Amino acid sequence: MKEAIIYNLKELVEDLAASDDLKREWEDFLVNLADAFSSEDKDERIKELFKNLLDFADADALIRGIELLNSRIGGFPFIEMLKFAVEALDGIRKEKETRLRELNDILAELATPIIRIWQDILLVPLIGTLDSHRAQNMAEKLLERTASTRAKIVIVDVTGVPMIDTIVGGFLIEMFNAIKLLGSDVILTGIKPEIAHTLVKLGVDFNMVIIKRDLESALKYAIGIAPDKSDRKHGRKRGDGDEE
Repeated sequence: MKEAIIYNLKELVEDLAASDDLKREWEDFLVNLADAFSSEDKDERIKELFKNLLDFADADALIRGIELLNSRIGGFPFIEMLKFAVEALDGIRKEKETRLRELNDILAELATPIIRIWQDILLVPLIGTLDSHRAQNMAEKLLERTASTRAKIVIVDVTGVPMIDTIVGGFLIEMFNAIKLLGSDVILTGIKPEIAHTLVKLGVDFNMVIIKRDLESALKYAIGIAPDKSDRKHGRKRGDGDEE
């Protein structure tokens, strides 16, 4: 097998590539493939060669290369090579999917920052379209952050959100309930008429959240009540032990 590939190397390279750069890549691949057939770790080496080949050749070029080798080289293990090609393509696909998920997670985190603006206060400024996936991801991260920081107040600012549908509204209501169960207050601010209509339609309990017109009002309110909540947690009344 090795001798046959080396003997036909020049013709194979000419048929596989047009540019000099691609010819060099294919030549290196074919020489290494010829060596791999006689190695003890043949399967692993061939798998790695196919994976590296996909750095400069697409799937169609890879399949054409295997078909060309099969037509020119007697006894070429066509089915086995196709299997290696499929495994290499599947590996590349999985790597791309993993990387895409990682990038989506990074984008989601950047799009929904959770800012600790005070010792006991978290701010979540929402911007852009809020779909169910983003809402669920935000809810999970916010609950984790609320618990880890022991925040007393969570401000959710929806000024930058153009619309919230009933599905996303349902996620938000569940999130508000969960935050309340953690012992924290929720302040919702920046509500547009369309969003207010959705929340009313869903039957949200407005005793569950504190509504403020804008972020400035929410911050003033939160900073004002944060000490009271901290005192109550430690069994103190406002003024106990305070200096005059």
